[in-house]
Amino acid sequence: MKKFITTLLLIITTFAVTHSQNIPPTVPKWGVEAELIAPFLPEVGIFTAKVTRTLFSNTSYTRHGDLLLGVYLRPNVKHDVVEKISEYLFTAGYRHYFTKGFHIEAQADIGYADGQQNKIDGKDYNNFSLLGEINAGYRLNLSSRKPFGIYLLPQIGFLQGLSTDIGPRGGKSDGFVQGKLSVGFSF
Repeated sequence: MKKFITTLLLIITTFAVTHSQNIPPTVPKWGVEAELIAPFLPEVGIFTAKVTRTLFSNTSYTRHGDLLLGVYLRPNVKHDVVEKISEYLFTAGYRHYFTKGFHIEAQADIGYADGQQNKIDGKDYNNFSLLGEINAGYRLNLSSRKPFGIYLLPQIGFLQGLSTDIGPRGGKSDGFVQGKLSVGFSF
């Protein structure tokens, strides 16, 4: 699995370097984003931040693709399966825009999870963790310097634990429907 992920990241990076040279100069190549709501929700407490890099674009910037790299942090949060969970993951993915702001993205979150005092067997679990996400949404540019400047990114999607082990789950799912609201800046 690690070889597959490494190979996939190498292919995406190579594609990004070779194809991003053709992006018109009026199109922003970079962006930074952070989640606004999830860090403050009880029993969620997930902070995400990403850097985006436009891989390709048409001249009007309506259809383009972005490489996503970032972090997924969940430090010492109350949880329904364990008393406290801590997750420290890196994020890699791809977002494709179809028309103006409508997009779909897929990403993998790879790292480490630590579950303290499982509610069924009382044990602590800490392991490698791999999560998969698919999200759809719409980018709302708030700046008059479109497409440069500040934007909001509301999304809805699904998060699935692909390789996680915080102990017995007692029938509780490892997949979740999620809603996100991120703020970003493109330049």
